[in-house]
This record gives sequence, C-alpha cells and structure tokens, in this order.
Amino acid sequence: MQQNKTAEAQQLFDKALAMTKNKDNNIKIQIGEAYVTSGVKDLSPAIKLLEEAVSKDPKNANAYVLLGDAYLHNKTVDGGKAMANYDKAIAADGKSAKAHLRKGQLYVQSRNFTQAKEALDAAVAADPNYAPTYLELAELYYRAEQYPKSSEYIKKYVSMAENTPETRAKYASILYLTKDYANAMNEIQSVLKSDPNNIAMNRLVAYNYYDTKQYDKALEAMTAYFNKFDESKRIPSDYEYYANILVENKKPQEAVALIEKAKQLDPKNPLYDDLLAKQYLSLKNYPKAIQAYKSKFATTPPNNTDLFYYGYTHELNDDYKTADSVYTLITTNNPTYAYGHFWRARANSNLDPDTKLGLAKPHYEEFIKLTSGDKEKYKKDLITANNYLGYYYYLKKDKANATKHWQEVKTLDPTNADATNGLNGLKAMK
Repeated sequence: MQQNKTAEAQQLFDKALAMTKNKDNNIKIQIGEAYVTSGVKDLSPAIKLLEEAVSKDPKNANAYVLLGDAYLHNKTVDGGKAMANYDKAIAADGKSAKAHLRKGQLYVQSRNFTQAKEALDAAVAADPNYAPTYLELAELYYRAEQYPKSSEYIKKYVSMAENTPETRAKYASILYLTKDYANAMNEIQSVLKSDPNNIAMNRLVAYNYYDTKQYDKALEAMTAYFNKFDESKRIPSDYEYYANILVENKKPQEAVALIEKAKQLDPKNPLYDDLLAKQYLSLKNYPKAIQAYKSKFATTPPNNTDLFYYGYTHELNDDYKTADSVYTLITTNNPTYAYGHFWRARANSNLDPDTKLGLAKPHYEEFIKLTSGDKEKYKKDLITANNYLGYYYYLKKDKANATKHWQEVKTLDPTNADATNGLNGLKAMK
C-alpha cells in the first residue's frame, strides 16, 4: 500500500481474510485502516470492510472513526456519512478524543467555526493529553486571525507531540504571524538545520528579514529562495515580498520586471496588477500605473481604496477631470465619507486654478460640514479648505464670509501665513 501497489496489497489482504474465514473483526479494521492511511483515492474496499466490522461490533469507537475517515477521503466524498460515523463513535465512547477531534476538523472544513470550537473543546475534555487536538485548535485560531491564542495552543502541542521538523515549522509560522519575529527566526533556523529544503521556512527567512527592516539580508534570502525553488513552488505573496524587497534595495525597475513575470504566469491574479500600479506610481510612470489599475478592475471590482489611488494617479497625470469623475464614484457610494469630498475639491481646484469659478467650493463646504465634530483629527485639511473658501469670498468681495473662513484657519493654526495675509488684505478692501 505504501508503494501504491494496491492490487498486490489487496491479494495479501484477501489472504489474511481467508485465513480468518472472514470472521476476525480486528483484521477487517486493520485492513480498513491501511487503506485510509495510505492516501489511495478509492476507499470503497475499506468502507465495505469497516461497515461489516461496526455491524458486528457496534461499540467499537475506533472502527466508526476509521469509517468516517473513509467516507470523508473517498474519491466520492460524503461528509454527511463521515459526520454520522463520528457521532456513532462518540455514542459508543464519549471519551474518544479522536472522534471529537474529527468532528471539529470536519466543522472547520465547512467553516462552521462555532461548532468546531465546541467539538475541539469536547476533545480536550475527553483526553487533555491527546496532542493533535491542540494542533487543530492552533489552526482554528490561526484561521480566525487570533494569533496569540494560536501561539498558545501550538506551544502546548509542541510540548506534548513528537518534536519533528513539521511540528516546529508550524510553530515557527504562527510565531511569525504573531509578529514574534526574533523567536520565529530561531525556530525557522532550527527547522532548516534538519530540513534545509522546507519551502515554507526558506520563504519565511526572507519575509522575516523584510518585516524587521533588514532589507539587505531579505534580498539575499529571497534571491536564494527563488534560486532554490522553481515557479511551481512559489505563491503570490513571494512576488509581492520580493518586489518590496527590491524597492527597499533601490531596485524599482527590477521589481517591475519581477511582477511582470509573475503576471505572465497568472494573468488573472489582481494582486500583480495592484503591485504593478504601485511600482509604476513610485517610478512616476502614471500612464503605466493607470493601465495596471484598469487591468485589475477588469477582474476585480474596485473598492474605495482602489478608487482613491486610481483617481490620484489621474491627478498626478494632470487629468483632473477624470480624477474628479473617479472621486465622484466614492462620494456617490459613501456620501458621508469626508475625504471623498476633499479629493473632489482638490481635483476641481486644479480645474479652476484662478478660483474664479469656485468649482471646489461645494466640495470643501461638504468636507467642513462632515468633519465639524472632530476638527483636531482633520485639522490640516480643514486649514486647506477654509483658506480656499476665504480666498474665494475675497475674490467675490464678500468680506464677512472671507473673514469667517480665515478666522477659522487662525483658530486652527494661529501662525498660518495665508490666513494672516488674507485678513490683512481684507482690511485694505474698500
């Protein structure tokens, strides 16, 4: 079975069954277990034997667990029958930690995390010394992004389970995700000493150096990782990290070339378009950045952050009309989002550089209205908005409103030169 010679294995299993006249339940269970743990896709022989075994011995919790596993991992997966057999195992032996664990794992697969937690807690209660439960709890909290809890359980698992490179690698990964970079690196290096070809650990060396701002070491580690493992082993975040590492090492053009290559490998992945747009922005190649955003939006609808950057890129490209139309999408979708109105004001101010038409006026007014409850938070941009309105009303010779807005600037920033000069100009106005 381990060599995937299923036909030859089945001949020997048949011989064992014949020697026991097909009456020894333990032989049937052991054959079922051999199938379940072998990784073969067709588990129908195991299901047949295990069904016979549990019909003869309905109190055998282990047989029910194996039968549940067989249904779950068969070529035609049947999660319902798997769960039913795990429940029968628990009915036969409520202290079967493995049966509770299997229920928890099945609930995790179906993303029913509340019931998964209940099942795993029941596994701990059934047998606090059953180490695999703590690994599953660590995985559960990891999925929920509760990394300190995940770290707590993985530590418990490591202390109880066999100290293998696989176990230490999981531990290192969770330490990294909890931002415990120093201890994560110690674990990573420990794993690599015994398992130098561990892909995840080779990857995390570079990630860890980048996140701790050791950019020269990050570049060395990521270059080594890419040289060691081909494209089939890489994941999208590898390209993201590598590009960011290249940028920090003052190699932005190399970052662009790397992302372009990744995009060729996976043309519909919006991550690469997003990375390209940001790299082109940093290189001040605004037409290319706009093109990258358009490519991203062809596969993924833009969110507000995407729309801001898309509009801002058009601003930087001196296309203020398009920038305003993009920002309008934000204010239409989120009319109470203050900065959407501020960005519209900025774009319209550039469309009306002499302030004669007052195109930015309604947008700055809306921004002021929406931020009136927290002037300290929006102080810098409120100064911009009020200075604009002060100057607009100055041009209109409306001394009262000009004074109001410039006085507001002085309240926010008593030393503001624009407001001081504006108020002095009003004194000279006839």
